[in-house]
Amino acid sequence: MHVPTIYNTDIDESYDELVLNDDKLHHLINVLRIRNNSPIKISNGKGILFFGKLKDNNIQISSKKEYKRDKTINIFVPPIQDKNRFRFMIEKLGELNVNSITIGPTDYSQKANVNNDKVISWLVSSVEQSGTPFIPKFEICEEIDFNKFNHGLDICGKKINDNLSFQNIAIGPEGGWSQDELNKFSYTSSINEFTFRTETAAIVAVSLMI
Repeated sequence: MHVPTIYNTDIDESYDELVLNDDKLHHLINVLRIRNNSPIKISNGKGILFFGKLKDNNIQISSKKEYKRDKTINIFVPPIQDKNRFRFMIEKLGELNVNSITIGPTDYSQKANVNNDKVISWLVSSVEQSGTPFIPKFEICEEIDFNKFNHGLDICGKKINDNLSFQNIAIGPEGGWSQDELNKFSYTSSINEFTFRTETAAIVAVSLMI
């Protein structure tokens, strides 16, 4: 049975009840059709899930479970002009439990404005949809840090199975990396002989690494 999840970063072990705001209450009761005494999970996004039941418009907490990350994947992705594709990528990376998402330009990437608040809302949505205890760290940068992201995804790289241990990975734009950028990677990996869209490459690469 699917148990809906609420994201609340402020909740800690001292809580025995969580007071729901109007938006969360509306979503549970009017959208998900959740009724009194139905089970609810609460994710703090930091590795703990709290378990409880809806009671008089609040959640009474009965237990909790702490989780540890099996893998720590940090991913760099360029912005995508198409907001639907961009949102799809961000949400799926959240569901796949990456540790962090860094968004920034590359030499051949599309010019696109990135709204910080929207990205965070998409990540919250991914937490509540999937029920994960983690939410990725998120930042926008002005340029890629090749010291951190030393593993680049490129069609001319080695098979990614040879480089799975290098988990700070950078995904390039559909136009590819420039030669100058490629020269700065310590490792390059390929997941296919054909060109994937940015969001496809990011999701497939992370799926192979987890």
